[in-house]
Amino acid sequence: MSRPPPSPRRNSSASKNSHHERPSLGRTKVPQDQEHGFGAVIMNGKGGFLIPGLIDSNVRLTDCAYLLTLQKYGVTTALDMGTFPYGDVMKCGEHGVTDIQGSGAVGTVSGTKIGRIPGFPSDSFIPTPEAGRKFVAARIAEGVDYIKLVLDPLGPDDATIKAIVKAAHEKGLQVIAEAESYALYAQAARTGIDIVTHAPIDKALDGAVINNITSSDIKVVPSLLMMQSTVNNTGEPFFMYTNTANSAKSLLQAGIPLAAGTESNESPYFPVNPPFGDSLHDELAMMVAAGFTPSQAIQAATSVPASIFQMDDRGAIKPGLRADMVMLSADPTVDIRNTRNILKVWVEGISR
Repeated sequence: MSRPPPSPRRNSSASKNSHHERPSLGRTKVPQDQEHGFGAVIMNGKGGFLIPGLIDSNVRLTDCAYLLTLQKYGVTTALDMGTFPYGDVMKCGEHGVTDIQGSGAVGTVSGTKIGRIPGFPSDSFIPTPEAGRKFVAARIAEGVDYIKLVLDPLGPDDATIKAIVKAAHEKGLQVIAEAESYALYAQAARTGIDIVTHAPIDKALDGAVINNITSSDIKVVPSLLMMQSTVNNTGEPFFMYTNTANSAKSLLQAGIPLAAGTESNESPYFPVNPPFGDSLHDELAMMVAAGFTPSQAIQAATSVPASIFQMDDRGAIKPGLRADMVMLSADPTVDIRNTRNILKVWVEGISR
């Protein structure tokens, strides 16, 4: 990855660190709150730990009020993966409130669970390559930030996915695909998908698929909490969360960029409804339990998603980037649970 990893910073000093090592934490005295030119304010960090604003790379936003909930928990950017119409998501945008980006309606085929949601748009059914190209055109007309598909044994087929990827790439958009099985991960790897959400619950990824993912330059949002909850709530005999956790660990060891995403939602059509904001801290803890270091987990919610979703204006604390920051009372690189110990949150330099 080209972007350097974020480093928790004690008050306002920083140090350079490698991607996998625990950041060293500098410390400096900061004056009491005071005006400091051009309306800027210097705050007394009181020995706190400053990290970049957190990014949840998989939510389903259905109420603008949840942006304030996300902000309360330190989530300063949320990436919506399927709320439709796209305009309903974008109307929530407000300066100084958690930033929201989205895909609009996902692409799928007739007969899938997602396709049976009431009001699901007919132009999101993609049984053929031509339908896939029209789907991309419809989403682009809405102004979406990226294209989202849900892969399923029923479809779409390889030819349709490739047509969608080509059409999206021609317009400068990435294609994200949800894949919950070993076979669907293999399909994503051979069809040019840019980012995969979820991770297999039927069979752990092996070297063959991981090599294909690596060579295809695919990035992953494993959504561990959603996968564990799906296993717990559906009772499917061949679903095992250990397959998901082991897949995430293998992907991490292979050097594949992994971002944290919860799929927070309030939909009655989903097997579980992870709460907005709070569940991202659970996701980070689950990443650590799966083999991430605390520093890697923090990167999965800051610099990694900023890089893989091409958000070059955030994900780190440095001059010229958005002033999205979270101040913690304890060191999260020692114990990832300390990301919950939030003292203050800033979005675009504004705190609430």
